[in-house]
Amino acid sequence: MSTSFPFLRDWMDKTPLEHPLRDYSDLASGNDAIDSVAFAIVTAFDDIIEALEKAKPERLAGVRHDFRKAATTDDLLIVRAEMVSGAKLARAGIPFDFGQRNGATEPDLMLRDMNLAIEVKARRLDGLRDLRDELQTALADITPPVLVELRTDSQPLVIKKAVRDKVVEETVQRTRSQIYGNAVTTVDQPWSARERLLIHVGVHQAADLTGGSRIIVTGGFWGAEPGTHMMDVEDAVLAVLEDDQKLRQASIRPTILLFDAARTGMAWVRSELVWAQRLAIRLPATTPFAGAAVMTPKLDDPNVGISLGVRENLSAQDRAAVDDLARRLGLTGV
Repeated sequence: MSTSFPFLRDWMDKTPLEHPLRDYSDLASGNDAIDSVAFAIVTAFDDIIEALEKAKPERLAGVRHDFRKAATTDDLLIVRAEMVSGAKLARAGIPFDFGQRNGATEPDLMLRDMNLAIEVKARRLDGLRDLRDELQTALADITPPVLVELRTDSQPLVIKKAVRDKVVEETVQRTRSQIYGNAVTTVDQPWSARERLLIHVGVHQAADLTGGSRIIVTGGFWGAEPGTHMMDVEDAVLAVLEDDQKLRQASIRPTILLFDAARTGMAWVRSELVWAQRLAIRLPATTPFAGAAVMTPKLDDPNVGISLGVRENLSAQDRAAVDDLARRLGLTGV
C-alpha cells in the first residue's frame, strides 16, 4: 500500500487479503490514483484515522480491532460510522473516549468534559436493492439470458424475505419457461406508511446480453420528497430509541442517539434542517435519550453533517450541555 496513507496503512496491517477496503487501497496506489474514486475513499479513511490517533481516546484499540476484522462492506461501514463520529469530536477539540465494547452498557462515545454521551447506530435497509441482488444471483446461470425490469409503485424500505423468495422463484420459473411480459405481486405491509406495495417484474428477451441476465430498476421519485417512504425511515430511526440495550446505555448518562442513515432507504434526499425539524417533532417526551440525530456520511468525505433533534423536557443543565455540544460541532439542530 502506498506510503501516502500512513495512518490507514498501519490499521490495514495484518488484515486479510479479502478485507473490504483492500481493493480500494490497492487501486489508490496506481499511477492515476489521485483522480480516482478509490483515492478519495482511502484518503478519507486516512484522515479519519489520523484525527482519532492524534486525539488518543481510550479504547481506540477496540475500534481498530473491529476495523481489521471487518469481513464485509456492511461490517466496515458499521465501524466507520463510529470512527467518523469520533473524528468529528476530535477535530472540534472535544475530549472523548470510546465506550466499553462487546455488549457493555456504556454508549459508544463518552465525552470527558461534558455529562453527555453519544450512541451510534448504523443500519442498512433497502428492500428494492435486496430484491434486485437476489434476482441477479438467481438468474445468473439461466440461459438464454433475459433483461428483467423491476419496478415498485413506492420505495420500500423493507421487502420481507418470504415475499422476496416468492418473487424470485416465480421470475426464475417464468424465465426458464420463456414466459415474457409483466407480472405484478401485491404485498400487504401493515408496518409501513404505505400499507400496500405493488411489485412489477417484467421479463424481456435481450439478444445482446453476453454476461448473463441483467436486472434494471425503473421508476423512482421525481420532484417532491417521497413522503410515505421517509415516514418509514423516521420510524426506523425512532425504533432504535426503544431497543433494550440502547435504553440501558442511555441510563448511564444523558445520551444522544446518532443514527447513520446513509444506507437506510433514501434518507439522504432530505436536507439536514428538515431532518432536525422532524426529529424534534417526533422525539418522544418519555424517552430517556436527550436527543436523536441523523447523519448520512459519504465514503469519500472524512467529515459528516449531523442533524439533531432535542427532547423538549430536558433539564436546564442537560439542555445547556447539548446546546454547547451542538455549537462546538456545528450541528444543524432544533
